Amino acid sequence: MRILHTADWHLCNRLGRIDRTEDLQARVEQVAAMCEEHKADVLLIAGDLFDDRAEPDHIHAAFGHILKTFDPFFQRGGTILAVTGNHDRDAKINMVRSGMQLASPFARSAEGRIGGGRMYLNNGRGFATLPESDGRLVQFVFVPYPFPSRYDFSKSDFMAKEELHKALHAKVAEWLQSVSTQPGFDVSLPTVLVGHIHVRGTELHTVYKMNSGDDVQFDFADLQPNWAYVALGHIHKPQIVNGECHVRYPGSLDRLDITESHEHGVILFDIGPAGREGEPLWLPLDSTPFHAIAIADLDAELPGLAEKYPDRESAIVRIDIAPHDHAMSRDEATRQLRSIFPRWQDVNWLKAEQPEGIASGPRVDAKESLEVTVRKYLGEHGELQADPDKDELLKLVESFLKDGGA
Repeated sequence: MRILHTADWHLCNRLGRIDRTEDLQARVEQVAAMCEEHKADVLLIAGDLFDDRAEPDHIHAAFGHILKTFDPFFQRGGTILAVTGNHDRDAKINMVRSGMQLASPFARSAEGRIGGGRMYLNNGRGFATLPESDGRLVQFVFVPYPFPSRYDFSKSDFMAKEELHKALHAKVAEWLQSVSTQPGFDVSLPTVLVGHIHVRGTELHTVYKMNSGDDVQFDFADLQPNWAYVALGHIHKPQIVNGECHVRYPGSLDRLDITESHEHGVILFDIGPAGREGEPLWLPLDSTPFHAIAIADLDAELPGLAEKYPDRESAIVRIDIAPHDHAMSRDEATRQLRSIFPRWQDVNWLKAEQPEGIASGPRVDAKESLEVTVRKYLGEHGELQADPDKDELLKLVESFLKDGGA
């Protein structure tokens, strides 16, 4: 059985004002082409198929695009196996899924088998077997992101997030340890684990360091990693876990923000009667260009920006403009920049740094009362001394201070 491992599609994603639909549809179409080129039998999506802000009508449209794009794959018996991630909202997905024939929960036969030629999207832990064309079976274990509702917990049972995350970690780890003893599980079959979880020690795409209060974290040993292959999702940076080539994060399907500067791709591997055959193969994907543009001299640099960025029509850009005495007005400069970069995310006009020794506001002595501080500030304020209404203003201030208990 030839399997393509992907994760973190985040369909229906938006980046501020920018709709990412066309970007992500292009990546989906590239994955479908890879399935045909490499004659894949199964496509795995290890969580976060959708963005958490996706509305039901957008999810419905995304499912429709998947059905159309993967029609040749389904027609020849190909199967998409997906688990839900932390961005997949169960209520929305179930609402759309109930009215469609494309994606469904795993409906197993009495022998625990599922049929090919369709997509399965599972939001509960479980396992199932899928037959190859020659009748041989491959077993799959499914671990969606550990939301409390997916693992028989209630948030109200816990006072703190860290406590809840530790309980969820224990629940999932215990289930993984015991799954091979459950009725219907066949220990003789080659088995693939598909999970949307955070394994400690993996490299994030940002400098932010997560702790047990931020996410449910697992140790490598919790995975029971003696499976034929472990298909992970949730960490957007592609990587091998703990040096084991069969335990992998493929990364996100496309760049989702400017911090994702790594390559994007999918992983192809084969499962035979005795387990994994050979080493998994990394296949690169195209990705949407992102640019962080820093402009030091607006008048000098603006005319050459279009030529400097030939991908400017498709690129998502963030522009920072340093303080400078420029001839062009801000409104005109912003208009031109947005014309050059139709998919601008932000145009930021940076403020000049305050010279050392110059305070940006009144000096406050923590030992002095509010009344003393206000009077001292007014007495030192040069513009106020020249104001013809100074006396009236000071009377109002004194009245206010008196009413306040001065």
